[in-house]
Amino acid sequence: MATPQSVRYLNEIRALNALFRHGGMSRADLARRLGLNRSTTGNIIANLMSDALVVERPDGGRGDSAARTGRPGINIEIDPAGATFLGAEIGVDRLTVVAIDLTAQEICRLSMPFPVFEQPLDAGIERITAMIAEGIDGLPETARIRGLCVTLPALLDGDGKVINALILGWRDVDLKALVTARLALRFPQLGLPVSIENDANAFAIASTYRDPSHSAETVAFLLIENGAGGGIVIGGRLFRGSTGFAGEFGQLVLGGEGFFAGRHKPGHLESYIGKDAVLARYRANGGPQGSDVDALLAALERGDPAARRTAREWGSGLAIGLIQLSSVLNPGVIILGGTVAPLFRFVADEVATAMRREFLEGFPMPKIEISALGLEGPALGGALIMHQRMFSIDESAIYASAQPITLFQN
Repeated sequence: MATPQSVRYLNEIRALNALFRHGGMSRADLARRLGLNRSTTGNIIANLMSDALVVERPDGGRGDSAARTGRPGINIEIDPAGATFLGAEIGVDRLTVVAIDLTAQEICRLSMPFPVFEQPLDAGIERITAMIAEGIDGLPETARIRGLCVTLPALLDGDGKVINALILGWRDVDLKALVTARLALRFPQLGLPVSIENDANAFAIASTYRDPSHSAETVAFLLIENGAGGGIVIGGRLFRGSTGFAGEFGQLVLGGEGFFAGRHKPGHLESYIGKDAVLARYRANGGPQGSDVDALLAALERGDPAARRTAREWGSGLAIGLIQLSSVLNPGVIILGGTVAPLFRFVADEVATAMRREFLEGFPMPKIEISALGLEGPALGGALIMHQRMFSIDESAIYASAQPITLFQN
C-alpha cells in the first residue's frame, strides 16, 4: 500500500504540475485545485521551497478567492532556477544543444553545421559531446541539471542503443554509453542521467508539451528533413507502440522507386518527400544545380514554373502519405515540421483536395499545420522530455517502502 512518504511525493508532483500548467497562485487557490486542506498544502509548499523548486512572490495577484480590496496576497510560483534540462540533436547535417529551466523556457542554445553522414562515427559523437559540455559550462549552476536527452533520426532500443540510423549510416551503436562515458570524463562529479530518443518523437513533444490546446486529442507529426520521421501524441503523451517504433511515417510504402533512394528505402514516403528527394526533383525539373530548400522557397515566391511543378509533385506524394496516416490514426491535427515543411503552404489546397477525394464520405478532414518551431525543435523536445519525466508520477515510488522519496531521483 502507499506510504506517507509516497503520498507526499504524489502531492508534490501534483502541485508542481498545477503551478506549471496554470501559473502562480495563492496557497488557498492551490489547495482548492489539489483538493487538499490548507494545512496539507502548506506542508507541500514548504517541502517544495526547501528543495528550491518553488518561490513566494510577494507582489503576486490576489488569487481567485481573495478579497478585491486590501493588499495583494502572496503567490506561489515555480522557481525557474530550480532545475535545468538539456536536449541535443544529432541531425544529418547539423548539431544542436538546448537548455531549458524548470518553467520549460529555453535559456541556452548552441547550433552548428556538421555533416554527420560524411564523418566517422567517433567524430560526430565527440563533436556533439563537446557542444553539450560547452552548454553545461555556460550554465550558472551545474548541480541542478536533471538530465540530458540526445535525439537523432534512428530506430532505438529501450537502452539507448541505435539499431539503425540509415540516413546517418549508423548501425548497432551504443550511443547512450558513448555519450555518458565522454561526459563523465569532462564532469566526473555530475552523474548526469542520459537518455536517447528518436528525433521525430522529440519534435512531437516540443510541439505539444507546453501547448494545452492539444492535451486531449490525437496529434500526428511528420518531421521532414533529409528523410521523414513521425510521432504520435495522444492526450499529451507519446504513443510508442509495442516496441517503441510507432509513428515511422517516413516508411509508409507508396510504391515505385521514389525520387531519391540513396539513403532511403526506394518507394517509401521519405524517398518522395524528404529534402534529398525534393531537391533532386527540383533539379530534374530544370531548377539550378546546387539549390537548397531556401532557394526553392524563394523561387516559389517568385512563381518560378520549375519550382511550382516541383511543389505540386511533392504535394502529391505528401497527400498519399497523409491519407494513409489519417485513415489509420484519425488524428484531429497533423503538424508538419522540419526544413521542408514550409513547402506545404504553396500546395495546401491541392493536398486537401487530394485527401478529401480519397476519404470515405463523412470521414473528418484533419487540420494540417506547419510547426512554428525552428531548427532547434528536436533538441528542445529532448530537453522537454526530461522535464516531463520529472513532472510525471513514478508509479514504483507510490508503492515503495517507507524510504525518503526525492523529486530529483535519477
